[in-house]
Amino acid sequence: MRLFGPITATVAAPASDLESPTGLSNNGLERSLSAIPSRSDPQEGTPIARRPMGVGDYTVTRCPTPALSVNGGPAHPRCAFTIDVEDWYQSTIDFDAPIGDRVLRNVARACAALDEHGLKGTFFVQGRVAETFPRLLQDLLAAGHEIQSHGYSHRPLFSMDRKALTTELEYAKKTVEDACGVRVTAFRAPDFSIVRRNLWALEVLAETGFEIDSSIFPMSMGRYGIAGWEIGPHRVALPGGREILEVPVAIATLAGMRVPVAGGGYIRLLPGPVLDMALRSVLASGRPAILYCHPYEFSPEEMDEFRGSVGPAFRLTQGIGRSSFIRRVHHLLANLPFGRFDDVMAPWRADAVDEGQAVAKRGR
Repeated sequence: MRLFGPITATVAAPASDLESPTGLSNNGLERSLSAIPSRSDPQEGTPIARRPMGVGDYTVTRCPTPALSVNGGPAHPRCAFTIDVEDWYQSTIDFDAPIGDRVLRNVARACAALDEHGLKGTFFVQGRVAETFPRLLQDLLAAGHEIQSHGYSHRPLFSMDRKALTTELEYAKKTVEDACGVRVTAFRAPDFSIVRRNLWALEVLAETGFEIDSSIFPMSMGRYGIAGWEIGPHRVALPGGREILEVPVAIATLAGMRVPVAGGGYIRLLPGPVLDMALRSVLASGRPAILYCHPYEFSPEEMDEFRGSVGPAFRLTQGIGRSSFIRRVHHLLANLPFGRFDDVMAPWRADAVDEGQAVAKRGR
């Protein structure tokens, strides 16, 4: 049974849209993109019109919602608990700083939370972490967790040209694969840094061997996100016949408005009842709920380690809500159908193969 049929949209951007340094200028583009229907929109099932949205033309095809189970078999998990493995100081303050061993302590705490509920998670690991602590990845794999890529340096992708990005992604893939001995096929950009002006990064991802991306935040948040982007799993047709499966993190639609609930600060700061209601609305819409967090969020005391080297105001904003984060994570893990990212997405990937889903040619 399919609740939603495929929807296609061709998205493009004129050269003049490249003038904003963040790609998020208030030039009316977001207003036009907000008309693209999400799964909760009344126009469900109608074609999405061609709209300016990035560099070059890309055809976006919404994946139909798969059946919850096949032939009476067990249902796949519908919520993915994913962890972007990075060291807070290196990823936030100084890209050239060494990776501290605090990342080992923090990952252990995240694993303990999953273990308490008998669950496995997906760890999107930064390449520099894999280089520094290869045994960490081997231990995660041995424990039954999934390992994917979170870039190499943690520099934002929109700061790179094509050559630099190719090098970054090659290192990102190789370092993680060398550390754990498993092929890496999925990617999440640091800070959701695939935005409107560098959508061409999806081409480089596919060229580098990635099949799934979870980097596009489907609403504008100022320094990241693309307003009006499709909120459910969808395929993006790329030049040369390539394509990539884009899987946004969880965005709820409440009272006709998009609400970010996927993880990080959103989990820490949203009122508990609102978070529960929002995540259940995502599942009710037929979409998977992809949550993300970071290992350092499992260490409320970590900000105290940077007294004297990081200003008090910044430490306050970065640490706010961490004291309640672990409790909230346990609540979510106990009450929602969580699993690994690959297990959650398996029906969506199989559905696209079974249906032989067609996408329109690039550049209509």
